[in-house]
This record gives sequence, structure tokens and C-alpha cells, in this order.
Amino acid sequence: MPMKLPVIFALLLILAGCGSSTAPPPAGQADSPSQWYQVGYHDAQAGKIVRDNDALAEWFGNPQIDRDAYLRGYIAGQQELCLPDQAFSWGQQGRSFPAACDGVKDAERLRQQWQQGRDKAN
Repeated sequence: MPMKLPVIFALLLILAGCGSSTAPPPAGQADSPSQWYQVGYHDAQAGKIVRDNDALAEWFGNPQIDRDAYLRGYIAGQQELCLPDQAFSWGQQGRSFPAACDGVKDAERLRQQWQQGRDKAN
């Protein structure tokens, strides 16, 4: 009977290692290029402006920012967020126009779509 406990413990450790998450890393845990990509992607999807390295270092407790990975992730998130249907939906939900879309090529058109959604909600 005492031998079963180490076997069960080992199985639990193996199962715990199999978990995955698509959420951005918790504060203080962004330290690989793929994690910085996820942070940038999440920032854009949340409608936030691009954070500078100082803000990222403070937020994540890591001064080693992979700026290129962060920006690639941000651009990918922007490309999915800054679409007419998305802007309309944000307006309809009463949300502010996403700052992530302010500097994109079609920002004026997106702002119009957002306003139409806002008007429809009222």
C-alpha cells in the first residue's frame, strides 16, 4: 500500500504538466518570445495602446522585454480587432472606441462603424 502513494503522486505531476492556457502569462511571468507575443496580442485585443518597455517591465516584473515579439503579437491582435464588424460591435456594447485601432489605415472608417453601433444601441 505505501508504494501506491509515490505512483499516484508521479501521475499527478505528469497530468499537471499537460495543462495549457491561451491566456497571457500572469504578471511577472513573461520571459519568452512566445509569451511576449501573447502579451502584445492580448493588449491589442483588449483595445489598449502599445505599451512601452518601461510599462511592460513594471507590469511583468521583467526588464528583459522581447519588443519584436510583443509588437508582432500586437499587430496580429490589431488585425483581428480593427475590422468594421468588430468596431460596430464595440459601439453597440457601449464600449469606448478601441485605442488599438486609432493608428490603423482605416481608422476613420472604423470610427464611423463604431459610432453607428453606438447610435444603434441608444
